[in-house]
Amino acid sequence: MEQELLDLFQQTQQSEEIPRRAAEAHLETLYSNTGFPIALANIATALHLPLTSRQAALTTLKRYVLRCWNDSYEDFQGPLACPELKIHLRPRLLELATDDQRKVRSISAAIVGKIATSEEWPALLGDLLKFITEGTNTQTIGALHVLNDVLDEGLGEDQFFDMAKQIVELLYNVATDEARAFSVRSLSVCTFKSCVDTLGMMRGNHGEDINAFAQEVLNLWTPFMTNVLEAQLPPTTEESSKGLVTLKIQVIRTIMQIRLHFTKLFDLHIEKLFGATWMDMNRVKDMYVEEFVQHEAEGRLVDIDGLPYSLDLYCLEQLDFIQSCLGNRTVKDHIEQAGFDVGGSSPFSQMVFTAISLSQIAGEDKTMWEIDLNVFLSEETAISANYTPRTASGDLILKLGECFPERTVESLFDHTQRIFSSGENHELKESALHLWDQLLNEYAEMGRTIDENAATNLLGFIVIAIGSSEEENQFLRSRGYSVAATLTKAMYSSIEDKVAQLMEQSIRASTGDPSIIVQITALRVFQKYRESVPVDQLQPFQASIIASVRRFLTQKSHDDPEDSQDVLTELVETVRSATTINYATVLDDTLQIPELLFSIAGNGVSNHHLLGLIRDTFDDVAEGSPEIYLHLCNQLLPILTRMMDLNPSNNEHPLIGLAMEVLDSLLQNGTSPLPQGLVATVMPRISRILLKSNVNDLVQSGCSAMKEIIRLDCSQFLQWHDSSQKSGLEISLFVIDRLLRPEFSEGAAMEVGGLAAEIVDKAGDQLGQLLPDLLRAVAARLTTATLPPFIQSLILVFARLVLKQADDVVNFLAGLILGDRNGLEVVLTSWLANTSYFSGYNEIRQNVMALCHLYNLQDSRLTQIIVPGDLVIPTSARIMTRSRAKQTPDQYTMIPVPLKIIKLLIQELGPSVGESSRFYHQQNEEFDSDGDDWEDTHDGLNVPGMSREELLALGASGRTSRQVDDETYVCSTEFDNTCSITYIYSQSILASFFNEISSKNIANFQNIYNALKPEEQHQLSLLR
Repeated sequence: MEQELLDLFQQTQQSEEIPRRAAEAHLETLYSNTGFPIALANIATALHLPLTSRQAALTTLKRYVLRCWNDSYEDFQGPLACPELKIHLRPRLLELATDDQRKVRSISAAIVGKIATSEEWPALLGDLLKFITEGTNTQTIGALHVLNDVLDEGLGEDQFFDMAKQIVELLYNVATDEARAFSVRSLSVCTFKSCVDTLGMMRGNHGEDINAFAQEVLNLWTPFMTNVLEAQLPPTTEESSKGLVTLKIQVIRTIMQIRLHFTKLFDLHIEKLFGATWMDMNRVKDMYVEEFVQHEAEGRLVDIDGLPYSLDLYCLEQLDFIQSCLGNRTVKDHIEQAGFDVGGSSPFSQMVFTAISLSQIAGEDKTMWEIDLNVFLSEETAISANYTPRTASGDLILKLGECFPERTVESLFDHTQRIFSSGENHELKESALHLWDQLLNEYAEMGRTIDENAATNLLGFIVIAIGSSEEENQFLRSRGYSVAATLTKAMYSSIEDKVAQLMEQSIRASTGDPSIIVQITALRVFQKYRESVPVDQLQPFQASIIASVRRFLTQKSHDDPEDSQDVLTELVETVRSATTINYATVLDDTLQIPELLFSIAGNGVSNHHLLGLIRDTFDDVAEGSPEIYLHLCNQLLPILTRMMDLNPSNNEHPLIGLAMEVLDSLLQNGTSPLPQGLVATVMPRISRILLKSNVNDLVQSGCSAMKEIIRLDCSQFLQWHDSSQKSGLEISLFVIDRLLRPEFSEGAAMEVGGLAAEIVDKAGDQLGQLLPDLLRAVAARLTTATLPPFIQSLILVFARLVLKQADDVVNFLAGLILGDRNGLEVVLTSWLANTSYFSGYNEIRQNVMALCHLYNLQDSRLTQIIVPGDLVIPTSARIMTRSRAKQTPDQYTMIPVPLKIIKLLIQELGPSVGESSRFYHQQNEEFDSDGDDWEDTHDGLNVPGMSREELLALGASGRTSRQVDDETYVCSTEFDNTCSITYIYSQSILASFFNEISSKNIANFQNIYNALKPEEQHQLSLLR
């Protein structure tokens, strides 16, 4: 079989698709052959074969293990490997894991780590330790990799604990053996870090024993780790320097893990470890500056074993560790005792200067920023995943500012003053201002201020930075404009008289500075100015900001739009900030803000974030300035209709989607009635899109726009006819029919329920005999619907009808046959199964009210319908993998509809019933089931068999209620009051509802109460 496999491997590498796929298919047929994995192992161990063949065999063997070794694996497909085969393969795989070829070792180590279980391979640890002790460097590295993987995969607690002392001591002996290569010593420390992680996870079951052992381990390892951190690095040109850096990185990472898992024990050694790290960082900073700032050394380097060895990564680890220790009382006391003398004479002052040094722009980054403005902006806006010493230095100054607020400002100002007065290079000046940018922005967010004299003097340094004219000073000038805006944000009252001048300079620089980096910075700082400067002071600059954005775009018009997406995003953000100064400027024909935004959109049609910002800008205008709504419509509709007429085919132009979203936003903030003629202008476009398009977002926004038209001006909608004289109502029914078809995407039809509900609500009288057909179509679609948001939109059609005529809805559904099921059963089963997933506070309120109405009907047909109730928790102790979860789907108890309704309404009481209890004794006419006001009782819930005191004695509720989400309970500042009122209103409804059904035993509530879980009964008891 070996030769057959070698031939197949060769064929899988061919460029021709047919023979390659045939070979791959043939390999798939061999997985059931017991000789298949053995032949793969034979190929992998054959040293005379090419490395590519051995690698291919091991990669295929790894795939076999994942699919056949253990039925608990996520990718298990079978057949299950027999025990005899496993016994044969294990030692061979371990041998391969210590092979001389690194690629062979790497794949084999991963396989061994995956199959290493203490029950099936009890001798593995002993074998590994033997390799580590007696093997060559290559074998030791392979064994350490396997041990690392075994520990990460989760070794049996008993087996690890039995050998933990031996493992830790052996790793210590390897790490401290200076005759060993740095790679071996570093990997040994890395493996010790995995041991620390394993010990940390075992603390729950062996707390005292683990802590005692950890203390012993720390006493053993701390002197070695301290010595490594204190060791002085030789010049980086020497090979030994890379090895020592690798070892230092692994040591500091291990220390961080010890701190994470054994904080109290770590605190006993923190002073030594912190001191050693700080001392070395103070030395290393100059080496870093020479390599990475003054020159363009390549960073983020790792060796063939995956261990990092470049100096920038070591500086990162040092900065992170120093920052993490600053909040420790011992470290703070040590710093305070050493004093805060400025001028670099105190450790604290030296730490601030070290942060400035390491915060300088790396030469490689500087080159990249000059080439690609997007990269510069991603760093400035903190959305880059590139974590560098510059970023970490900013985090360090923020931590220092948190722990020592006044001292940090004093020390940073002292160093800034020295740097600017001594003629230091512009990189160091920019770095100092960069840290001020970070610190002041944080202070502004916290409402913390700095000394007024410091703020005034800092402004002088900012002016110097802005005035530096040399080409190489472009980053310093850029930083000057940025810090000027941040200082204004933090200390506006102190520099109020200078702010107008600073904004004027930014306007001039946005078009007049020779550097594109300075130009974009000078523009985007107005986002900060908008946050802190009063509107009346900003008003004179509004037109200039817009004009500067337009000129900037003109200069960049030759650039590839796909390479300028971050730039375009920042420009839109700036325009958005500028429009909030005075929304009426959107109507200014000289500024042409809508045309500007849509032209930017044309250059970013594939950038959903950019298009979303543009939509939000118009949403801000429509929402924030209702007095100009009519003029806004007149301004936007011609542009929007032109965009919606683009390429009227099934492959819509992306700008059609933006136009529809802006129109939808315009309508959501619209007045009732709508401006005359608006419906006739937009409905032909909306209907064309909804009857032809299959694009999810486009159909959603179009459906929502039609719904809003009906909500705001149903009369104008009903009067409109298309070119074939079909009425708006007919068109809407055609749309609903199309979107409700089973083959139509649920994602695209997400808003169809809302549209149908609005038609039924506002134009129900016009539907006549079409209403039953519409409801039948909605109910039928529920039988196949799967997405909760789509189901919610369909359910709310019935929920809103129930609020008006509950009896008629139940009667209609009870007489409806859908396949072999009753319509009432179909709708209620789906309704109650998905209620917990409903979102939107208005939608939730309507749903709660509708469920209360259904319960109050006391209809026996509801009791006869059985639906899933509570989740049955499996009793098996086996780990539930995803593959096993697929084989064992969730099981639920089965309960009648009224009981399920009560359970759901208890969940809807929310995270606290304290608010609703304030309304407990209030009458509520919204749920008048018999035409009279509900009685106002003062005896609390009439719960059978238990007094209120007994109920209150129950423990805290352990139920899982609806998660509080942004859309449901968390609202923007403008709508906080509305949201609170709506939420409390829902609570008052439920309090009154439960009071009513309890006191009157409606629908046999006492029996339903007895069927509730104790935590649900306790939740009700709080409604007193």
